[in-house]
Amino acid sequence: MKSLSLKVSTSVVSLALALAGCGLISSDISKITFDLPTETYTFDTSMWGNLPMGMVPSVPCTSDMDCCTAATLVGMSCTSPQLDCNTSTSTCEASVPESASSSINLAMQVPQLQDFGGKALSNVTISKITYSVSNNTMNIDLPAMTIYLAPDKVTDPTDPRAVPFGTTMPIPKMTDPTNQQVMLVPNASAVFSMFTSDISNPFNIIAATTVKIEGGQPVPMGAVTLSVTGSLSAQL
Repeated sequence: MKSLSLKVSTSVVSLALALAGCGLISSDISKITFDLPTETYTFDTSMWGNLPMGMVPSVPCTSDMDCCTAATLVGMSCTSPQLDCNTSTSTCEASVPESASSSINLAMQVPQLQDFGGKALSNVTISKITYSVSNNTMNIDLPAMTIYLAPDKVTDPTDPRAVPFGTTMPIPKMTDPTNQQVMLVPNASAVFSMFTSDISNPFNIIAATTVKIEGGQPVPMGAVTLSVTGSLSAQL
């Protein structure tokens, strides 16, 4: 029985080596676990060029045109920012989209990957993506942010090449929550793999939100810093 077992085992190994030699089985099945470099984004209202020039009119409305008319009467634009009628409250509100982006290069920024430039990551498993808030002086709650992954040079979250990756929770004013989980989209691993066919190629991470300013609400002031990082494993 021992002789038969040895022969079978030897045959299996020989077959595996033969298939590998033919390229049918990859000889590079190394799995590596690593942390993503921390990416930091600052949302500073002093840099926002699309804030209303005064308080959004606190008037009842049934259509967007009602809000535009009210804004014109007080010398405001109704297109920058966009003024809309909130149908659930029948009041006017301004929509202020804001985003920040950063570039990431895995082969350069992750020590465990520095010797694997030109290779792809496959079978990606995301352990966690987290964010922490610091220096929050905002006078309003910051709505939930959407995290996008995008090709290098793409910084606009509305660009069709920017792919949703996850979302944060809303950030209450004057608070600094830490180590919060990003709620990942169901296909987050596949999304990440889209941008790692060559880990030497940089790609962008975009954080975006739209601030809603209701009629009579103070104009947003202050700043907040968001830091995003994470852990994952993949095959090279």
